[in-house]
Amino acid sequence: MQLNSSLTAFQQEVNYVNEKGAYASPEEFQDLVLQLFESRFAIVLNDNIALEFKNSQVFLGHETKIVSELVGLPEEINHIYLKNELFKDLYNSQSVVVFLLDGFPKEKFTLQRDNQHELNLTLKEGKWEAPIGKRDNTPLKYLPFLITLIIGGFLLFVSRK
Repeated sequence: MQLNSSLTAFQQEVNYVNEKGAYASPEEFQDLVLQLFESRFAIVLNDNIALEFKNSQVFLGHETKIVSELVGLPEEINHIYLKNELFKDLYNSQSVVVFLLDGFPKEKFTLQRDNQHELNLTLKEGKWEAPIGKRDNTPLKYLPFLITLIIGGFLLFVSRK
């Protein structure tokens, strides 16, 4: 598995989480990047197989990479849950995911604040589908606003009488 991003993005997130000056050498920075990766990145397959990341390495450059071996891949994959919060503290951060395994659709998915930097997909008949029970119920996210609006309207109505 390979994750690519700008060195600046990794630096900003490492500095935000650990405070500026938390590292004095490239090796210390790489260690902090790996700690961030291990605490903020997860893949679960078939609802119960949490993949392990082995021999993870950080390759520094303008485009910085995290490369890791995936341990625990089952022979058949029918469901993928992926969470990538590596850059969640950066304003408007987004990451694009493409699964390049044989037999998987080569569709791009964007992880961002709106979907909590998560991806939840089921493979059905060669296509990715979001599980029905797991879909974001968008109208419910406006419920606190609607309740406030109703209460505010009621208080305005009462105060005018």
